[in-house]
Amino acid sequence: MALKKLKGIKVGRLIVLVLLIAIPVFFFVLIDGFHFITWDQYYNVMPFLGEGFCKFLVWFLAPITFSLPWCAFLYLDRNRVAETFDNMGRALGKVSTGLNIFYSVNALFIFVFFILTLGSPAIAVLAAFGLVPWLIRSRGGRRVPFWITAIPGILLAIVPAFISVGFYWNYGPVVDNIWLTWRGTGQPGPLLEQEGWVYVLYGFGYSVAIGAVIAGFISFVMEGASEVDPYTKRPKWLVYIIEFVTAIGLFLLYIMLDPNSPARRTTFLVISIIAVTLSVLEFVLRWRKNLKRSKSEKIPIAAYIIMPLFIAVDLVRTGKVEFFRSYSFTAALAIACIIYFIIFILAYSYAGEEYPSEWRASRREAVEADIDNDEADEE
Repeated sequence: MALKKLKGIKVGRLIVLVLLIAIPVFFFVLIDGFHFITWDQYYNVMPFLGEGFCKFLVWFLAPITFSLPWCAFLYLDRNRVAETFDNMGRALGKVSTGLNIFYSVNALFIFVFFILTLGSPAIAVLAAFGLVPWLIRSRGGRRVPFWITAIPGILLAIVPAFISVGFYWNYGPVVDNIWLTWRGTGQPGPLLEQEGWVYVLYGFGYSVAIGAVIAGFISFVMEGASEVDPYTKRPKWLVYIIEFVTAIGLFLLYIMLDPNSPARRTTFLVISIIAVTLSVLEFVLRWRKNLKRSKSEKIPIAAYIIMPLFIAVDLVRTGKVEFFRSYSFTAALAIACIIYFIIFILAYSYAGEEYPSEWRASRREAVEADIDNDEADEE
């Protein structure tokens, strides 16, 4: 295990602890603060439940129901999840800080507003249904037929299903508002109202990708100078400053220019061509001269992946087809998010080699017990 430490604190475990606290708080704020579910909805349908129970159901039981599966998973699998974040740090350690921030913010938005919010009610129902067979395997050490656990599982899933129906019933209109805020109205007005938050997040990702490529090329030039003159030092801080200033400057330019103006299209087309030319030139020269990057150098590999994608999407967006104009940004950000989640899944898989999942241990023990019983019966 190689979990990084911050003043004696293991960062991976700290992240798990923060998630264990943040997820229940998120659902309490979402339900009790924004009133996604109201107690009178249940009371109007089933008045025999009483006002007190309906309030308890919505204000307390619903947030606990939606957050409990996540918290149980994080607690039972805390070592593996902590090691997963450490593996993520190693995997993304060679990526520039700007791209790390972009990937993390993009993935966090998708996770919170879509996966955590939309998926948790369904996960709660499935978790309640699967709790009985899991308890039998963990306590008894053997598997049981499905029909024996089906009825208790259905009974346990009634309350989560009842709460989930009310949640999804209210969440539909909210999703429409979130989607409209995300993609914008397309009508003349303020930038966020016209283009939506997707335009801002996309512009940030585009800017940090271009900044990483330009900084990588400058680092390559300095590396070549040090090859000619061994006494020439490469100040890493200068490369970081260039990357930061380039990304900030491009992002401000992206925000300030009219999204539909010819000047914006021409400006960023030229910038994209320059960035692609520099990246191709660096690749060819490194290949010709057989130059390899040092282990401590920040490799802009993520920029080389995301930059062509973003450039292509930006060109498609300037076309006249409204469908592509509306969904191209979201598609590009979704692909970037998928890349991030794939890395997380791989990191989680590798972490399982050292920290097997506790919640799956009972299943392995049950299978081994069944095999032993079968062998004993045969003898």
